Amino acid sequence: RGQCLRRGAGRTDGRDRDLMEFQHKSVLLQECIDALDIRPDGIYLDGTLGGAGHSSQIARRLTEGGRLIGVDRDRTALAAAKERLAPYADRVTLVHSNFAEIDAILDSLGIPAVDGMLFDLGVSSPQLDETQRGFSYMHDAPLDMRMDATSGLSAWNVVNLSLIHISEPTR
Repeated sequence: RGQCLRRGAGRTDGRDRDLMEFQHKSVLLQECIDALDIRPDGIYLDGTLGGAGHSSQIARRLTEGGRLIGVDRDRTALAAAKERLAPYADRVTLVHSNFAEIDAILDSLGIPAVDGMLFDLGVSSPQLDETQRGFSYMHDAPLDMRMDATSGLSAWNVVNLSLIHISEPTR
């Protein structure tokens, strides 16, 4: 879904992972933009904002009357998207949420309908490459696998707490 470039790779102090730069290359970008048939004054929703590769192309096609709502569960992705979409800030609204909440999100923004939606489902390369995110099997790190690292149980908790519960004798 994207790629992650490393600044400071090869450092010996272990801080190279902290210097990770969210770099995103969108898949099927032109095909998605063509299929959305963007109207300059339309309202569009990107339910999996990520690094805003698709969204930056949507936003640049919108005029002052147009609007883009970008939704993502990943705060790191939202921060990267905010930076990438800064030139279009007057027509972009970023929301930290799950796309399953689209009805509530649109209601809260007073938007009854949209002209198009985009969902680029899956994990992104930055999520796989950042060891502390716990998505990759290529790095020795605790199993986490949360799109939103501040929410709910990690995958480690789910697996291990479930195993404890299963191994307890029933009466």
